[in-house]
Amino acid sequence: MTDQLPAARASGEGAASPPDLEERTSRFLDANKVFSRTEFTAALGPHEESEAVDSLLMRQVKDERIKQAAHEVYVVGDPEPRPGRFVAPEYVLASKLRPDGILAYHTALELCGIQHSVIISELQVLSCGPEGIADLPYSLCRFIRPHRALIAAGKTDFLTTSKRLIDIPVRITAFERTLVDVLHRADRACGVDEVIECLNVAPYILEDFDCSKVADYVELVGIRSLAGVVGWWLERWQSELNVSRRTLDRMRAMLPDTYSYALFARPERSELVPEWRIYLSPDALDTTFEGLPPDADF
Repeated sequence: MTDQLPAARASGEGAASPPDLEERTSRFLDANKVFSRTEFTAALGPHEESEAVDSLLMRQVKDERIKQAAHEVYVVGDPEPRPGRFVAPEYVLASKLRPDGILAYHTALELCGIQHSVIISELQVLSCGPEGIADLPYSLCRFIRPHRALIAAGKTDFLTTSKRLIDIPVRITAFERTLVDVLHRADRACGVDEVIECLNVAPYILEDFDCSKVADYVELVGIRSLAGVVGWWLERWQSELNVSRRTLDRMRAMLPDTYSYALFARPERSELVPEWRIYLSPDALDTTFEGLPPDADF
């Protein structure tokens, strides 16, 4: 009997029998319309070998019970395609590409109902993994590393929330964090013009806003020049968003001693906002939405 023990271990100690694997797979697919390979592996159990997992997935794809929608992301198929059948939103697919993925920047604005351009071909996902681009069925997903201050503090999930899409939870940055992120790096949010137009309508769309959380996040990131452009925006919409004087004082306490250019303003085309020690372009200072007040009736 002892001679047979090594062979038993080699076959995968604790591994489930084929019928049990099939049953667990069936239960998992019934409960998860969209899933990643990592989630599937975790559901089967830690003892299952990679080859067994791949074999199960390939068999399900071959049987057309699931289809691969993105890299290691699968969607449970409809056995009888028909009008109104389940279609996974790109947001859900993007959120499954990385275990630590958080939808952010312009993608987070979209999920708050804030968007200017009709067609956006890129989704942004925060992840501590490598930066890069991944293909989705109809768009691209850009992976962006969180700011190094958040990584160092172990707070990459600071000011994030969960939103359910087709009854599937996805993690996104809360608006208070998204606001700071897009003002800091508008190039990661479809460009300055898009950010300006989005933020000109945001105060009229938001149902909930906590200005103190914005100050908390700016303090955590620790970029003093960022306090200027964020403080300017908060003061600009102080009455609409009920921004407290204490929050504005916190932002002023973080201001640098020197002046800086914000939102990619250029020396030859910018205006000084002395109280916030920043230069901004005339477009950024314009509070209209394509020339009209954001709250205008159409």
